[in-house]
Amino acid sequence: MPFTMEVNSQKNQVVVKAMGLTEADVPSYISEFEKAMKQLKPGFTGITDVTGSPTILSPEVAAMLAPTGEMAVANGLGGWVYVANSPIWKMQMKRLFGSFAVHYPTYEEADAYLQSLKK
Repeated sequence: MPFTMEVNSQKNQVVVKAMGLTEADVPSYISEFEKAMKQLKPGFTGITDVTGSPTILSPEVAAMLAPTGEMAVANGLGGWVYVANSPIWKMQMKRLFGSFAVHYPTYEEADAYLQSLKK
């Protein structure tokens, strides 16, 4: 599987690890994302870790995934952060998801940022 998606109900958070998504992977990703949204309460946070992905998203995959940002906002997004250690990933996430595309180089820094939003 080119991604994992886990919901932490205690933290009201979804954690995605992307390891290289293709167009064929997007339908299952969106299906899992919709399931995750149903398990979270308004104010939830999310982390997407792309450090294990060998390449950035193709323009086609990026376009197919773009609605997930709107879906998250509609479900009460409290904050989302990307763990990305590549400037190209950072540019792509900013272009895809706009102002809520915050980046940190490590998961620990990303999680600390999201925890600071809940204070």
